Amino acid sequence: MLKIKDFATLCGCSIYTLRYYDQIDLLKPSIVNDNSRYRYYTEDQLLKFIEIKEFQEIGFRVEEIKELEKLDQKEVTKLILEKIDYLQSRLDKSFTLLRKYIE
Repeated sequence: MLKIKDFATLCGCSIYTLRYYDQIDLLKPSIVNDNSRYRYYTEDQLLKFIEIKEFQEIGFRVEEIKELEKLDQKEVTKLILEKIDYLQSRLDKSFTLLRKYIE
């Protein structure tokens, strides 16, 4: 078991991020001590954190990531493909704008 500070260090994030994720039920600690209220995480939860960050990197908001947990793999795949199409469209528009300023 890792205390929140140690888990945050391992994840490369702040304890405030982990507290927020706990508050919104995105990444709950494995155990919360009833007396001290210390949050404890397992090393296995690091994979969950990494997955959250991967979704954020391609533009999903935490609220959307929470909803993804309710979906099956096929539905999540569909949403990822839609996100890719959206990002590709933005990239195409960026290149069009760049060409305009280069010419």
